[in-house]
Amino acid sequence: MFRCITYNWNDIYRSCIDLGVKIAESFSPDVIVAIARGGWVPARILCDVLDVRELYSIKAVHWGRVATKNEARIVQKLNVDLTGKKVLIVDDVTDTGETVLLAKEHIKELNAEEVRIAVVDHKRTSKFQPDFYANLNEEWMWIVYPWSCYEDARDLIEKNELQNEDPERIKEILKERHDFNVDLDIIKYVLKKFE
Repeated sequence: MFRCITYNWNDIYRSCIDLGVKIAESFSPDVIVAIARGGWVPARILCDVLDVRELYSIKAVHWGRVATKNEARIVQKLNVDLTGKKVLIVDDVTDTGETVLLAKEHIKELNAEEVRIAVVDHKRTSKFQPDFYANLNEEWMWIVYPWSCYEDARDLIEKNELQNEDPERIKEILKERHDFNVDLDIIKYVLKKFE
């Protein structure tokens, strides 16, 4: 069984501020491109820190259910001329690095002058190292961000076949098996979706 790291909103905000300060030391992007969905919140915070007004998004898919990998692909491309622009691609995590590499190739096709990649979390197990990251994860763990806690709770309940268990028992099992300390109200809400 795999373990989880769970972030709250303050953790993410602090990490994004630290990340923005690191980026500002060596790179001034004209444009930020978020990889949907995980990159949206960090990208918006980085726009604020770095004073970037142009924010775009592409959609890439790679992970299905919790810790279930699919082939990485871009399903919503960007239709913007980036000629002569310095672009920062932002995502939440580099698990394998495949998603951000695809995004980088796509952005280069739009004539960007320079493309750099920033993530909140970089896993040392990734084949790819981003230009900037806030947190380094030495070993592979599933990361639960505040914008995906319902989704991750739903997927972990299903993966562990806990749909018919008592909510308090589910909370205990998820903590034991995955070190996922999820709010009881989230579990109760998610269980209603299984009915």
